[in-house]
Amino acid sequence: MPFLRRLLGEPRRLPPTKHGHQPPTGALADGWECDDPNCGDGAYFTAPDASVPLRCETCGSGTFTRPAWPWQHDARRAELDGMLRRAEREGDEYFASLVRCHLLTWTFEDHLMNGFRRDADVALREADTRLRAATREDRHFTEGPYRFTLVQGAIRSGDATLALRIIESWAKTAREEGPGYGTDLASDNASRTNHRCLVEAHLSWLRDERTLDHPRRAAVVGWALETAQAPHVRSWLTADQLTALSTLRPGR
Repeated sequence: MPFLRRLLGEPRRLPPTKHGHQPPTGALADGWECDDPNCGDGAYFTAPDASVPLRCETCGSGTFTRPAWPWQHDARRAELDGMLRRAEREGDEYFASLVRCHLLTWTFEDHLMNGFRRDADVALREADTRLRAATREDRHFTEGPYRFTLVQGAIRSGDATLALRIIESWAKTAREEGPGYGTDLASDNASRTNHRCLVEAHLSWLRDERTLDHPRRAAVVGWALETAQAPHVRSWLTADQLTALSTLRPGR
């Protein structure tokens, strides 16, 4: 019983996540969400916390945990596995293919977190091949969120140079207006999303403290500005992205 565990001084465990994953003892949470689908309330914390409200602040139902990083990683796998099982059970091959792309990005980061760099490189190549094929075959496919997750995974794992390698190839595709990176963003949601994600990947890399003295930092600043300053791109960036870009100076 939770009360007895606290009385005995045992660490409190967070409630399970929406997809049934139980965070381990000592895990922290980024926030919580109501377990009643008809309510949908929830909140994010300003800093990771060791507890979440046991009852929804709106309807009084129970709550699910939104784990903080790195506990979020295993919770994400449970979520993806559940999504894939549902898609396969319902015969939704299109949705299943999207989940498999997410699983590739998850596997890439998992290998990095466990120090398996060679396996991570294999997963990265597989993800790149899959994303390129999907973008060629379906003009509505948005590869940007997947590639951003790859960059984020490399940064979180402490490998800024690997993240840079991903960004460099990605930026080249955008510059050459490859599949998924056209200029008619007004009517092409995929291209809008892909460009926004690419700009955010640049900014995420530049925000990381480990890149402050990186020998290629000036090059990344240049790529970010080049991508964002294209008239067909700049109009569709977020206010936060425009603010961050305004602080960048070429050559620094």
